[in-house]
Amino acid sequence: MMRYDRPYGARRLAVALFLAVGISSPAAAQDESPSPFGDPDERMEQLEPPLTSPDVPRGTVWRYEDAAPVPRVDRIRDVFRAIEACWQPPTGSGYSGQEITLRIAFKRNGEVLGLPKITYYRAGTQPEQREPFTRSVREAFVRCTPLPFTEGLGGAVAGRPFLFRFVDSRPM
Repeated sequence: MMRYDRPYGARRLAVALFLAVGISSPAAAQDESPSPFGDPDERMEQLEPPLTSPDVPRGTVWRYEDAAPVPRVDRIRDVFRAIEACWQPPTGSGYSGQEITLRIAFKRNGEVLGLPKITYYRAGTQPEQREPFTRSVREAFVRCTPLPFTEGLGGAVAGRPFLFRFVDSRPM
């Protein structure tokens, strides 16, 4: 038989005090934010897709003159083909040597989730083509989204990051 030095009520009080102090300490240690909704920059970071890992779908987007539009996106490779069909590099740029890599996620209905993040940019050899090139990449997503995901693919890729690498390497 086990014997306790304190009565049962005193033990309950000690446990309640311990829990109350343990729960209130982290809340008291936090910095008071002027906004009742917290820091907006922190909120945007929470909405961004997570950092990439080896299992993130990646694809290089090249511009082909005969690229056919993708009517229904039901495979991951079709996501890249659909963006490839929409991308129109700036006219008259020829080979500028520019590259841009975007990390982007989609909702299940094919809309872009959060803000795309540029993870790599190579300026190329023609400084006057930098702005038109980045604008053409941005316009490809505006023109193509929402992507026509099938219900199965939409549920599978919702919120997961993709890496799109756009390369301007057309012959002059």
